[in-house]
Amino acid sequence: MEFSKAYIIYNPKSTGDSPAIAKEFWIELKKAKPNVDIVLQKTNHSGHSEEMGYALTKKHAKLLLISVSGDGGYNELVNGVMRAVNEGAENPICAVLPGGNANDHHTYILDRTLMEAIKQDGLTEIDLLKVGADKTRYAHSYVGLGLTPLVAIELNKHDLSVIKETRLALKTFWKFKPFKIEEDGKCRAYDSIIMANIGVMAKHLTLDGSNSIRDGKFEVVRWRHNKKLQLVQHLLRALIGRPSKPKSVTSLSFNTVDSIPVQLDGELMKLKANQHVIVSCAPKALRTYR
Repeated sequence: MEFSKAYIIYNPKSTGDSPAIAKEFWIELKKAKPNVDIVLQKTNHSGHSEEMGYALTKKHAKLLLISVSGDGGYNELVNGVMRAVNEGAENPICAVLPGGNANDHHTYILDRTLMEAIKQDGLTEIDLLKVGADKTRYAHSYVGLGLTPLVAIELNKHDLSVIKETRLALKTFWKFKPFKIEEDGKCRAYDSIIMANIGVMAKHLTLDGSNSIRDGKFEVVRWRHNKKLQLVQHLLRALIGRPSKPKSVTSLSFNTVDSIPVQLDGELMKLKANQHVIVSCAPKALRTYR
Protein backbone atom coordinates (compact mmCIF):
# COMPACT_ATOMS: atom_id res chain seq x y z
CA MET A 1 0.00 0.00 0.00
CA GLU A 2 1.35 3.41 -0.96
CA PHE A 3 0.09 5.15 2.23
CA SER A 4 -1.03 4.02 5.68
CA LYS A 5 -2.03 7.42 7.10
CA ALA A 6 -3.90 10.28 5.43
CA TYR A 7 -4.84 13.82 6.37
CA ILE A 8 -7.46 15.84 4.54
CA ILE A 9 -6.72 19.48 5.34
CA TYR A 10 -9.28 22.24 4.82
CA ASN A 11 -10.01 25.83 5.81
CA PRO A 12 -13.28 26.06 7.80
CA LYS A 13 -13.54 29.77 6.98
CA SER A 14 -13.19 29.27 3.23
CA THR A 15 -15.47 31.39 1.06
CA GLY A 16 -16.17 28.28 -1.00
CA ASP A 17 -17.44 24.85 0.01
CA SER A 18 -14.14 23.48 1.37
CA PRO A 19 -15.63 22.05 4.60
CA ALA A 20 -18.35 20.17 2.73
CA ILE A 21 -15.95 19.01 -0.02
CA ALA A 22 -13.46 17.79 2.60
CA LYS A 23 -16.06 15.86 4.59
CA GLU A 24 -17.51 14.20 1.50
CA PHE A 25 -14.05 13.16 0.29
CA TRP A 26 -13.18 11.87 3.78
CA ILE A 27 -16.24 9.61 3.71
CA GLU A 28 -15.41 8.33 0.21
CA LEU A 29 -11.74 7.71 1.03
CA LYS A 30 -12.64 5.77 4.19
CA LYS A 31 -14.83 3.51 2.06
CA ALA A 32 -12.11 3.09 -0.57
CA LYS A 33 -9.30 2.53 1.96
CA PRO A 34 -10.92 0.94 5.05
CA ASN A 35 -7.58 -0.12 6.56
CA VAL A 36 -6.06 3.38 6.42
CA ASP A 37 -6.23 5.89 9.28
CA ILE A 38 -7.80 8.97 7.65
CA VAL A 39 -8.03 12.26 9.56
CA LEU A 40 -10.20 15.25 8.66
CA GLN A 41 -8.14 18.24 9.78
CA LYS A 42 -9.11 21.93 9.75
CA THR A 43 -6.70 24.88 9.71
CA ASN A 44 -6.90 27.49 12.45
CA HIS A 45 -4.98 30.44 11.01
CA SER A 46 -3.12 31.75 7.98
CA GLY A 47 -0.04 29.62 7.28
CA HIS A 48 -1.35 26.71 9.38
CA SER A 49 -1.39 24.39 6.38
CA GLU A 50 2.34 24.93 5.92
CA GLU A 51 2.97 24.29 9.61
CA MET A 52 0.96 21.06 9.49
CA GLY A 53 2.66 19.93 6.30
CA TYR A 54 6.02 20.25 8.02
CA ALA A 55 5.00 18.65 11.33
CA LEU A 56 3.08 15.72 9.82
CA THR A 57 5.83 14.93 7.32
CA LYS A 58 8.38 14.86 10.15
CA LYS A 59 6.15 12.59 12.25
CA HIS A 60 4.71 10.01 9.82
CA ALA A 61 5.98 7.64 7.15
CA LYS A 62 3.80 6.36 4.27
CA LEU A 63 1.75 9.54 4.48
CA LEU A 64 -0.87 11.09 2.17
CA LEU A 65 -1.63 14.80 2.55
CA ILE A 66 -4.61 16.28 0.71
CA SER A 67 -5.19 20.03 0.62
CA VAL A 68 -8.81 21.04 -0.01
CA SER A 69 -8.00 24.47 -1.39
CA GLY A 70 -6.94 26.48 -4.40
CA ASP A 71 -3.40 26.88 -5.71
CA GLY A 72 -2.40 29.19 -2.83
CA GLY A 73 -3.43 26.82 -0.06
CA TYR A 74 -1.72 23.92 -1.78
CA ASN A 75 1.41 26.05 -2.12
CA GLU A 76 1.52 26.40 1.67
CA LEU A 77 1.25 22.65 2.19
CA VAL A 78 3.94 21.87 -0.39
CA ASN A 79 6.38 24.32 1.20
CA GLY A 80 5.89 22.78 4.64
CA VAL A 81 6.40 19.30 3.22
CA MET A 82 9.54 20.24 1.29
CA ARG A 83 11.12 21.87 4.34
CA ALA A 84 10.69 18.60 6.23
CA VAL A 85 11.93 16.50 3.30
CA ASN A 86 15.04 18.69 3.02
CA GLU A 87 15.69 17.89 6.68
CA GLY A 88 15.63 14.16 5.94
CA ALA A 89 11.98 13.19 6.38
CA GLU A 90 10.35 10.62 4.09
CA ASN A 91 8.69 12.24 1.10
CA PRO A 92 4.89 11.92 1.48
CA ILE A 93 2.26 11.87 -1.26
CA CYS A 94 0.60 15.27 -1.74
CA ALA A 95 -2.54 16.16 -3.66
CA VAL A 96 -4.97 19.03 -4.04
CA LEU A 97 -8.75 18.79 -4.09
CA PRO A 98 -10.19 21.95 -5.72
CA GLY A 99 -11.70 24.26 -3.13
CA GLY A 100 -10.61 27.78 -4.09
CA ASN A 101 -10.79 30.43 -6.79
CA ALA A 102 -7.55 29.39 -8.49
CA ASN A 103 -7.36 25.68 -9.35
CA ASP A 104 -4.87 25.79 -12.23
CA HIS A 105 -2.64 23.02 -10.87
CA HIS A 106 -5.44 20.48 -10.41
CA THR A 107 -6.98 21.31 -13.78
CA TYR A 108 -3.68 20.88 -15.62
CA ILE A 109 -2.39 17.80 -13.75
CA LEU A 110 -5.47 15.61 -13.46
CA ASP A 111 -7.72 14.48 -16.32
CA ARG A 112 -9.81 12.39 -13.88
CA THR A 113 -11.03 12.86 -10.32
CA LEU A 114 -8.57 12.59 -7.45
CA MET A 115 -10.54 9.66 -6.05
CA GLU A 116 -10.23 7.80 -9.37
CA ALA A 117 -6.48 8.49 -9.42
CA ILE A 118 -6.09 7.12 -5.88
CA LYS A 119 -8.17 4.01 -6.59
CA GLN A 120 -6.23 3.34 -9.80
CA ASP A 121 -2.83 3.95 -8.12
CA GLY A 122 -1.97 6.83 -10.43
CA LEU A 123 1.08 7.78 -8.40
CA THR A 124 3.81 9.82 -10.06
CA GLU A 125 6.59 12.33 -9.32
CA ILE A 126 6.53 15.85 -10.73
CA ASP A 127 8.96 18.76 -10.82
CA LEU A 128 8.75 21.79 -8.56
CA LEU A 129 10.10 25.29 -9.03
CA LYS A 130 12.63 26.27 -6.38
CA VAL A 131 13.04 29.97 -5.60
CA GLY A 132 16.20 30.98 -3.76
CA ALA A 133 16.29 34.50 -2.31
CA ASP A 134 16.33 35.36 1.42
CA LYS A 135 14.91 31.91 2.04
CA THR A 136 14.00 28.98 -0.16
CA ARG A 137 10.41 28.70 -1.35
CA TYR A 138 8.79 26.26 -3.75
CA ALA A 139 6.07 26.59 -6.38
CA HIS A 140 4.11 23.66 -7.79
CA SER A 141 2.92 25.54 -10.89
CA TYR A 142 4.46 28.94 -11.58
CA VAL A 143 6.49 31.89 -10.37
CA GLY A 144 5.38 35.23 -11.78
CA LEU A 145 6.74 38.77 -11.88
CA GLY A 146 4.86 41.79 -13.19
CA LEU A 147 1.60 41.96 -15.09
CA THR A 148 0.62 38.37 -15.81
CA PRO A 149 0.22 37.35 -12.15
CA LEU A 150 -1.96 40.41 -11.56
CA VAL A 151 -4.15 39.46 -14.51
CA ALA A 152 -4.35 35.87 -13.24
CA ILE A 153 -5.52 37.05 -9.82
CA GLU A 154 -8.33 39.06 -11.40
CA LEU A 155 -9.37 36.31 -13.82
CA ASN A 156 -9.59 33.74 -11.04
CA LYS A 157 -12.14 35.92 -9.25
CA HIS A 158 -14.63 35.45 -12.08
CA ASP A 159 -16.29 32.74 -14.11
CA LEU A 160 -16.56 34.56 -17.42
CA SER A 161 -16.37 34.02 -21.15
CA VAL A 162 -13.10 34.47 -23.01
CA ILE A 163 -14.29 37.81 -24.41
CA LYS A 164 -15.23 39.19 -20.98
CA GLU A 165 -11.99 37.87 -19.49
CA THR A 166 -10.04 39.57 -22.26
CA ARG A 167 -11.69 42.87 -21.36
CA LEU A 168 -10.82 42.33 -17.70
CA ALA A 169 -7.19 41.52 -18.58
CA LEU A 170 -6.85 44.67 -20.68
CA LYS A 171 -8.41 46.77 -17.93
CA THR A 172 -5.92 45.37 -15.41
CA PHE A 173 -2.86 46.09 -17.52
CA TRP A 174 -3.75 49.66 -18.52
CA LYS A 175 -2.56 51.17 -15.22
CA PHE A 176 0.33 48.76 -14.86
CA LYS A 177 3.95 49.98 -14.63
CA PRO A 178 6.93 47.84 -15.75
CA PHE A 179 9.66 46.51 -13.46
CA LYS A 180 13.44 46.27 -13.94
CA ILE A 181 15.89 43.46 -13.24
CA GLU A 182 19.59 42.94 -13.95
CA GLU A 183 20.69 39.96 -16.04
CA ASP A 184 24.24 39.33 -17.24
CA GLY A 185 25.24 42.80 -16.08
CA LYS A 186 22.48 44.52 -18.08
CA CYS A 187 19.40 46.26 -16.72
CA ARG A 188 16.21 45.41 -18.60
CA ALA A 189 12.59 46.50 -18.20
CA TYR A 190 9.80 43.91 -18.39
CA ASP A 191 6.03 43.91 -18.26
CA SER A 192 5.91 40.27 -17.23
CA ILE A 193 8.07 37.20 -16.61
CA ILE A 194 6.45 33.85 -15.92
CA MET A 195 8.41 30.73 -14.97
CA ALA A 196 5.99 27.84 -15.28
CA ASN A 197 5.59 24.10 -14.84
CA ILE A 198 2.04 24.14 -16.18
CA GLY A 199 0.74 25.26 -19.55
CA VAL A 200 -2.34 27.29 -18.58
CA MET A 201 -3.10 29.90 -15.92
CA ALA A 202 -6.44 31.35 -14.85
CA LYS A 203 -8.57 29.05 -17.05
CA HIS A 204 -7.76 30.72 -20.39
CA LEU A 205 -4.26 32.26 -20.15
CA THR A 206 -2.10 29.84 -22.16
CA LEU A 207 1.63 29.80 -21.42
CA ASP A 208 2.73 26.74 -23.38
CA GLY A 209 0.71 24.00 -24.98
CA SER A 210 3.44 21.35 -25.00
CA ASN A 211 5.41 21.59 -21.75
CA SER A 212 6.00 18.69 -19.36
CA ILE A 213 5.60 18.64 -15.60
CA ARG A 214 8.40 16.11 -15.14
CA ASP A 215 11.19 16.80 -17.63
CA GLY A 216 13.62 18.58 -15.28
CA LYS A 217 12.96 21.94 -16.92
CA PHE A 218 10.52 24.83 -16.72
CA GLU A 219 9.30 27.31 -19.30
CA VAL A 220 10.07 31.04 -19.21
CA VAL A 221 7.67 33.50 -20.83
CA ARG A 222 9.13 37.03 -21.05
CA TRP A 223 7.28 40.15 -22.15
CA ARG A 224 9.79 42.97 -22.57
CA HIS A 225 8.50 46.47 -21.87
CA ASN A 226 7.69 48.20 -25.13
CA LYS A 227 4.61 49.83 -26.50
CA LYS A 228 1.24 49.04 -24.92
CA LEU A 229 -0.10 47.84 -28.24
CA GLN A 230 2.51 45.10 -28.30
CA LEU A 231 1.57 44.12 -24.75
CA VAL A 232 -2.07 43.88 -25.83
CA GLN A 233 -1.00 41.51 -28.59
CA HIS A 234 0.86 39.31 -26.08
CA LEU A 235 -2.20 39.13 -23.85
CA LEU A 236 -4.59 38.36 -26.68
CA ARG A 237 -2.34 35.60 -28.05
CA ALA A 238 -2.17 34.00 -24.60
CA LEU A 239 -5.93 34.26 -24.09
CA ILE A 240 -6.78 32.59 -27.42
CA GLY A 241 -4.26 29.79 -26.88
CA ARG A 242 -1.50 30.99 -29.22
CA PRO A 243 1.20 32.37 -26.89
CA SER A 244 4.71 33.44 -27.81
CA LYS A 245 7.03 30.42 -27.76
CA PRO A 246 8.63 30.15 -24.30
CA LYS A 247 12.20 29.16 -23.55
CA SER A 248 12.79 25.91 -21.69
CA VAL A 249 15.50 26.11 -18.98
CA THR A 250 16.74 24.38 -15.84
CA SER A 251 17.44 27.60 -13.93
CA LEU A 252 17.21 31.40 -14.17
CA SER A 253 19.06 33.98 -12.09
CA PHE A 254 18.71 37.77 -11.84
CA ASN A 255 19.13 40.72 -9.51
CA THR A 256 16.25 42.97 -8.56
CA VAL A 257 16.63 46.73 -8.98
CA ASP A 258 13.70 47.82 -6.83
CA SER A 259 11.49 45.88 -4.46
CA ILE A 260 8.98 43.96 -6.59
CA PRO A 261 6.09 41.57 -5.87
CA VAL A 262 6.39 37.95 -6.92
CA GLN A 263 3.60 35.43 -7.09
CA LEU A 264 4.11 31.75 -6.29
CA ASP A 265 1.00 29.74 -7.18
CA GLY A 266 -1.32 32.52 -6.06
CA GLU A 267 0.70 33.40 -2.95
CA LEU A 268 2.13 36.92 -3.10
CA MET A 269 5.45 37.87 -1.52
CA LYS A 270 7.98 40.68 -1.94
CA LEU A 271 11.49 40.54 -3.35
CA LYS A 272 13.79 43.12 -1.83
CA ALA A 273 15.67 45.73 -3.84
CA ASN A 274 19.18 44.69 -4.95
CA GLN A 275 18.48 41.05 -4.18
CA HIS A 276 20.01 38.09 -6.00
CA VAL A 277 17.36 35.55 -7.00
CA ILE A 278 17.80 32.06 -8.44
CA VAL A 279 14.83 30.08 -9.77
CA SER A 280 15.66 26.46 -10.52
CA CYS A 281 13.93 23.17 -11.22
CA ALA A 282 13.65 20.60 -8.44
CA PRO A 283 13.25 17.46 -10.61
CA LYS A 284 10.55 15.00 -9.55
CA ALA A 285 10.51 16.48 -6.04
CA LEU A 286 6.77 16.09 -5.39
CA ARG A 287 5.00 12.73 -5.12
CA THR A 288 1.41 13.13 -6.28
CA TYR A 289 -1.41 11.63 -8.36
CA ARG A 290 -2.16 12.10 -12.06
